[in-house]
Amino acid sequence: MAQLQADEMLYIPNRKRLTHDRLDAGNGQQVLHLFYGEVELIFDEPDIAPLGEKLLQVEQFQAADAMAWSDGAPHSWDKTRDLLEMLIEQRVLRRVSDAPTGRTTVSYPERLGEVPAGREPLTFSARDNRCPMLTEQAFGRAFEISNLEVVVPVYRVAHPALDGDGRQVGENNVAPRTLFLDLPTVRKQCHYAGSRYQSELPMNVTAMKAMARQWPDLLSLTEQFRKAFFARMPPRTPGVLTAGELHMMVVCTLASVGYVMVRGTNPVLNGELDNGLSAMFRLIDGVRLVTNDLVRDAPEQPVTAQTIVDYAERHAVFHGPHGVCAGPPALINEYMQVLTGAAPAPIEAQPDIAARLGDLDAALDYGLLGQRVESVVRFFGATQGLLHERLRAAFAGHLPRTALQEFVEAPIDVARYPLLRDDFPLTETYQREINLSRWLFARIGEAFPGTPQGTSLDELAKLDPAEQATSQRRLAELFSHGLPGDKVVAEPLCGELAAVAASAFSLERRCLRVVEREQAMLNQRLQRPDHPLTGMDLAVFTRPRNGPPLAETLARGLGVSVTSDSASTVLGYGESSLTLKD
Repeated sequence: MAQLQADEMLYIPNRKRLTHDRLDAGNGQQVLHLFYGEVELIFDEPDIAPLGEKLLQVEQFQAADAMAWSDGAPHSWDKTRDLLEMLIEQRVLRRVSDAPTGRTTVSYPERLGEVPAGREPLTFSARDNRCPMLTEQAFGRAFEISNLEVVVPVYRVAHPALDGDGRQVGENNVAPRTLFLDLPTVRKQCHYAGSRYQSELPMNVTAMKAMARQWPDLLSLTEQFRKAFFARMPPRTPGVLTAGELHMMVVCTLASVGYVMVRGTNPVLNGELDNGLSAMFRLIDGVRLVTNDLVRDAPEQPVTAQTIVDYAERHAVFHGPHGVCAGPPALINEYMQVLTGAAPAPIEAQPDIAARLGDLDAALDYGLLGQRVESVVRFFGATQGLLHERLRAAFAGHLPRTALQEFVEAPIDVARYPLLRDDFPLTETYQREINLSRWLFARIGEAFPGTPQGTSLDELAKLDPAEQATSQRRLAELFSHGLPGDKVVAEPLCGELAAVAASAFSLERRCLRVVEREQAMLNQRLQRPDHPLTGMDLAVFTRPRNGPPLAETLARGLGVSVTSDSASTVLGYGESSLTLKD
């Protein structure tokens, strides 16, 4: 980039994309934050704060003018140039001389081009026995419908389903992608003010028009479900809605739409899903993206309709991998008011939500128990991640290097594990997942008084010291004497490896028992049969989110096979085997 000259004219392209907020810096001082698409500019230094304020007012200016944007002496040209060039690099500012000439029309193809022609419209359903085939294609491992929620979170179960209009509920964001149909879709550039204004990614006009046709019904069904949910799980503080409470309600709303497809009795056929339910799903799925972040920060923090919208603007939640939110701001605000209970729906839709779901209580249980299942699996995955980091620390700098060490020290990042959250350092990410899982598991347990569902995750995961000592001794014997000479693990690494393995495998068995118990209760409510689970089943969910399971590390580094279920863990090498039990 050529160095900026003082007499050059600058402007803010897509001016409506620029938004702002004044946030507490932690010391009671309000600091200006400017948001431009996914760029956040923080003016927390008093001498440059006036520059941020001026950017909110101007459309176009000469570069030298910014020197005077100060509450004291004018800025030097060198400092001003550095600031302005940084904004040019961030594409917040542009040289007038570089502005495009003439009016440009942006057009988008009807399809994303991701799907081979003729893909059959399939979805997770209790109507057929295709769930093992669909999960094998999507995840590399077959799951019966009775354990679908172990690998597909309940808020995604309905994604591939077709509604009465022949549209997939998840639209362009259908997951897993093996079930995405890439249907013809009208896409246009967004002209709504805010972070998505004239984004390079389009908005889905087809979905927006479908929801607009059902807008009063959509608001009413949303309100009806909210009332039913909070009748079952009242907020702890009357009149105050927390991030965690809103998140649980949002996920249950999404899960209820999947419920009608996967229940064991009278499941809805693919293509016959009620349009009101599908519209309710599409709109609230965007809210989940916000609550999913907020609940990881602090599940007990109060939220309002406005805080949700503001968060979405500040953190580019209106932007997805295939497009931006298509909702007009006025309708988004109206919807959020109804969703949070700040305003009533304009009508009382009929058939009501209970009639459309068939069994509202069972749908609520499905959403709640499904979240419990996910919290247990996430708890285990994150705890196993911490144990892996413990191994990494033990192996650090150890010589001579071994094959096992290479796998223990292999990077754990988004490039290798695509669903890993990378907002924080790895160990902090794991700890945040553990904390959230604890909170969700315990809070949802309050909806099932008098059952084992009330037990905390920490109680369920508490390991017996005597059992651990015995398992650690037997594992150390295997690692130090039961393997060929080139695979033997020497002290002090052997003791640490044995301790980590004893903890991980015992925790895995306990989590399998809890997940099987939760799935059994869920299946009972859906009138579906039960099927046992294994450690490899849990790994399908945890691996892309947390890194390699210990069984994989041992297999690749030592050639030791590991098979586990809720009762035992069996380690094998050649003709030898070791069985661990609680």
